Amino acid sequence: MKKHNNNMNKSSSRLPLLVVLMVIGVLGTIISCETEDDIPPPSAYVPPTPEPEPEPGEDCTFSTIVPELSEGMDFECGGPEVTFFGEKDGSFTLEYVENPDPSGINTSETVVEYTQTADIEPWAGFFFDLASKVDFNEMQTVKIKVYSPAADQIVLMKFEDKTDNSIAKEVQATTTVANEWEELSFVFSPSDSDKFDRMILFFDFNGEKSAETTHYFDDIFMSEGGEVEEPVETGEPTIPAPDPTIDPIEVISLFSDVYTNVAVDTWRTDWSNATLEDIEIDGNAVKKYSELNFVGIETTSSPIDASGMTHFRTDIWTGDATEFKIKLVDFGADGAFEGGDDVEHELTFEAPAQEEWVTLDIPLSDFTGLTTTEHIAQLIFVGAPSGANTVYVDNVLFYNEAGVSDTPFSGAPAPSVPENFVISVFSDEYTDISGTDFNPNWGQATVVTQEDIAGNNTLKYDGLNYQGTQFENALDVSGMTMIHLDYWTPDSSDLNLSLVSSGPVETPYSIEITTGEWVSVDIPLTEFSGVVDLSDVIQLKFDGNGTIFLDNIYFFSPPPTEPVTGAPTPTLAQADVLSIFSDTYTDVADTEFNPNWGQATVVTQEDIDGNNTLKYAGLNYQGTQFSSSLDVSGMTMIHVDYWTPDSSALNLSLISTGPLETPYAFEVTAGEWVSVDIPLTEFSGVVDLTDVIQLKFDGNGTIFLDNIYFH
Repeated sequence: MKKHNNNMNKSSSRLPLLVVLMVIGVLGTIISCETEDDIPPPSAYVPPTPEPEPEPGEDCTFSTIVPELSEGMDFECGGPEVTFFGEKDGSFTLEYVENPDPSGINTSETVVEYTQTADIEPWAGFFFDLASKVDFNEMQTVKIKVYSPAADQIVLMKFEDKTDNSIAKEVQATTTVANEWEELSFVFSPSDSDKFDRMILFFDFNGEKSAETTHYFDDIFMSEGGEVEEPVETGEPTIPAPDPTIDPIEVISLFSDVYTNVAVDTWRTDWSNATLEDIEIDGNAVKKYSELNFVGIETTSSPIDASGMTHFRTDIWTGDATEFKIKLVDFGADGAFEGGDDVEHELTFEAPAQEEWVTLDIPLSDFTGLTTTEHIAQLIFVGAPSGANTVYVDNVLFYNEAGVSDTPFSGAPAPSVPENFVISVFSDEYTDISGTDFNPNWGQATVVTQEDIAGNNTLKYDGLNYQGTQFENALDVSGMTMIHLDYWTPDSSDLNLSLVSSGPVETPYSIEITTGEWVSVDIPLTEFSGVVDLSDVIQLKFDGNGTIFLDNIYFFSPPPTEPVTGAPTPTLAQADVLSIFSDTYTDVADTEFNPNWGQATVVTQEDIDGNNTLKYAGLNYQGTQFSSSLDVSGMTMIHVDYWTPDSSALNLSLISTGPLETPYAFEVTAGEWVSVDIPLTEFSGVVDLTDVIQLKFDGNGTIFLDNIYFH
């Protein structure tokens, strides 16, 4: 079999035809200057016969090339220089050889022979660089002819940016025949254009690699093909993972806001096949792995001694992964990869729950191949479907089960319902009803205390059988729709809440139990109203088992999302008012209520009970631009009516030419119209009140505004 060395690059000794003709022309000119008798007649000139092009694979000079993918690669006279990866205990060869079976769809003479010995990594392969970034606008399909030793083997084609391998995309195909040429297609998208200038190929991807195999391939070309649908972006978690409640002294944390983390060399190794983003969810740091095939995390400079630990734990959240694998690798006493004393084990978690945090709490004894845990230097996450899933990761740690706490480390989450929609029984966030007895003598075995948990006063029921709460006066909660509570338990398997009205009459509600984290529960009062008189609630009762921590016990109605009545009607005389926005007065002319300042706020004008009202949805900031500057130096106040269902911050700034501005912070109350009169002295130290050109509101949430005027 003829083989070509792709590093050879010999030049031809033939003179180019153009040079020959130029020499002849010059000589002819010299001759014509000397004697016209020597000029041959035109009919005597016979042009040289062009030499035939060399047959592919025979006389062409085989050379190393940097290919342009749009021009294709046939490997007859040149091929790229490749780099292998994933050797482990095996090796590779790649040569350009005679076609072992010049028939069917591939009769070319030269093809590529790729041999993998036994014991290479399942993800082993090779890559080569391209001359330029690939343009997929006109042609989205990359085709390659493959001669495989077996059917049902995965061939994976991946493209990367050679300067930033986090910019990558991969597509896989499966062989259908053995020892026969077939053409495999890999379909990309126009949106993949101008991103990638490195091609990576994996043959028998994720196969066993227990024996030597040889694959042949040829003719890599682009062609027209159907555009694949872009992956649909799944949602992302809106709440952070539950905080671990393990004593820090019994934890080795790689990544968690709860603990001090040990040094990690990288959360995405160079050989990883995933995109990593560091994001925050409600203030909590989270690792986001998208287009996840596999990702390596390494602590090689400071291997982890987990010999005193009993468990590995992490929290994951995914909207599309159908499988998740975790591999732990111990590099051994020499601390070197493939040093001869490495051990590892991989566990598979099928069908993880979708769009919720899942805690993977794994005994290290489940990693049966991990015969030592004294030098853990590598952690590998694998997702499926390969390269088409996104996984969020938090709280990556080892721990000793002796440190699992029976007390929460953090307080219950702070409630967000406005106080005017709440009747509070027990909460630091609200004003509680007075005179409540949290430990009446009902003959219960439960031990009741109030504990400080991270600055939060918290009820603790130790050894719960049942426990009452006695109100000083009966509560009328018939105007409310829900009762809320937050609970935390290390060990309970049963917890019920009963409302009790005079009689006594009561009915229980069974609470679904989750251990080791704060759980917020909202129970519709309709669960009780068939038996209990909601206008005459005299007691609460909990029953169950184990130890229970409780906080934020309150009745509430969810606040409306918009006002049902208009803002209060102003009573000042028009003569004392300079109105910006109000149905009651004549407003200054030509005011722009939505100038283009690049804000995210969505501005509309809504009819609320017959009142024209400004609505700022998703407020970040919003301007009001006057057609000409206003002189308000003769006024003393600016008035605003606002209503919000959810805002926690609202500021108003006056702006004069410069621009000069200063903000005033509102004290925000949700769920009702609030009238605010702000002295202009709050602004006059900075702003020129004779030259007010703009107003600006900034804050958050949704804000309704009316009756904006100086007076």
